[in-house]
Amino acid sequence: MEFGILGPLQIRDDAELRAVPAAKQRVLLAALLVRRGQVVPTELLVDIIWNIHPPRSAATTLRNYVMRLRKGIGRAGERIETRAGGYLINVEAEEFDAHRFIALRDLGAEALRRGEPERARTLFDEALGLWRGPALVDVDSDALRRAEAERLTEARLDVQECRLETELMTGQHAVLFGELRSLTAAHPERERFWVQLMTALYRSGRQSEALTVYQQVRGILDEEFGVEPGAELRTVHQRILAADPELHRPAPAAAGERPSTLLITVPPFQLPPDLPDFTGRATGTADLTRRLDAGSRHAPVLAVVSGAPGTGKTALAVHAAHAARAGHPDGALFADLRGSHLDPAPPATVLRGFLLALGVAPDAVPAGLAERTALYRSLLAGRRLLVVLDDAADTGQIRPLLPADPANTVLVTARRRLADLAGAHAVHTAELPDADARDFLARAAGRARTAADPHATAALIRACEGLPLALRICAARLCARPSWSVRDLADRLTADGRLLDELHAGDLDVRCRLAGAHDALDPAAARALRLLSLADTARLLVDTAAWILGESPARTEELLEQLVDAHLLTGGRPGEYRHSPSSVRSPAS
Repeated sequence: MEFGILGPLQIRDDAELRAVPAAKQRVLLAALLVRRGQVVPTELLVDIIWNIHPPRSAATTLRNYVMRLRKGIGRAGERIETRAGGYLINVEAEEFDAHRFIALRDLGAEALRRGEPERARTLFDEALGLWRGPALVDVDSDALRRAEAERLTEARLDVQECRLETELMTGQHAVLFGELRSLTAAHPERERFWVQLMTALYRSGRQSEALTVYQQVRGILDEEFGVEPGAELRTVHQRILAADPELHRPAPAAAGERPSTLLITVPPFQLPPDLPDFTGRATGTADLTRRLDAGSRHAPVLAVVSGAPGTGKTALAVHAAHAARAGHPDGALFADLRGSHLDPAPPATVLRGFLLALGVAPDAVPAGLAERTALYRSLLAGRRLLVVLDDAADTGQIRPLLPADPANTVLVTARRRLADLAGAHAVHTAELPDADARDFLARAAGRARTAADPHATAALIRACEGLPLALRICAARLCARPSWSVRDLADRLTADGRLLDELHAGDLDVRCRLAGAHDALDPAAARALRLLSLADTARLLVDTAAWILGESPARTEELLEQLVDAHLLTGGRPGEYRHSPSSVRSPAS
């Protein structure tokens, strides 16, 4: 059985094609396919099908759509399952054309890295052959077009660029003029197509036409986008002017020769998936997205999302990064810096991963940190990439990973505010307000369950104190226990001494996150945290804390500031600090 979205929505059962004539059912099927094997929450399906303007009867109507879709697509309907809070479709990777396309793209890129352009061209042709038209062309959903069709369309153009590059590498430049002129006309913003057209013309003895093309694209970029040609275009222009003999060499290095340092590859896109039930943070998301799209003439745009463990720093950063993706056509890099662990990721290791993603051959990656940083910054010059550095330990870990070209953008998450990172725009995550917390629980655990007992829902939110991690754990536990009511879980959370025992689900664990924050403290600050947790008050004055710790007021304030920086205390007015012994983040817990 085959399922297709690379063109009109299609189901092929053996040799028989199954049509889905009803428009809303096509949207429903497409929404399930793009998240195959995952439960798609009912609330998200409602938003996708009705473009965020659902009728009052949306939940009932959705059930009818699911029933009709199951009946209308034959055996394929058996793949659709009803689960707690939503629906899923069981489709294997090889049965889904979008997955096969991405897999073939990645295999082709790997063949290019190994210096096998003929095999790469075959794989790229096979990938492009899966397309039957624009992705999701007959699916009327703004949300799916933005989230999926645009992503796949960009990936298709990336593969076309790489396939054309293999033609140039194997000396097929003379047959590319028509295709490249069509692609440059349709996508004038993609400078690689222009580079390839100029190269093909030059290799065919048409130097003056190649130079004319450069003037043409320069005028288009200035008039339509207000920018100058990028580094790659400028470089090929200079090489043509200088009649560089190396530009005539179409073939890759001969057998036995050292491969090129930089191999052609698809633009990297390493962002984790966005959360389908991301809720709230409207101000922070808008602020971050504006900042990431702003650009700068002098230095890369730099933003830092900081906050206590479990407040959703990574979720906010990934959500904003996806929203800003269109403004970074050269890709997105992502690295988990493990700053909250005892073994943070060394910058040299992170750089090696970035260089490989940017197309550097493994044996061409420099050995030293300084050399890797220099090559990394050189590769990012003239490009517009988004670099996301998640869970940074401190500024020292970040500095070697910062690009120099102002066209690039960097987004960092860290528990500490990183105030010593010059030019950084700061965004702080805190607990979700009650309204957002209720909305999140309703979306993630099911509106019917939370609406059935609003008092129990309110008690659960109070117990979690709006901490996103705790709320997500509660939603996960409710989804895993369809027979539980919200009251059942709220009672377990509020039982004496059981709060942190209940706040875990799979690899989500509030206690573990808090232990990480504690373990990162130096011994003196950790001792202060343990002693101050015994104070039976939410308000701590420096003199009182100094008496408890047996330290001078100056030393005590220094220790308290370390705890504030780690988000284990809250700084108030000068000389005053606060903590809540009943909080899920309480040192006493």
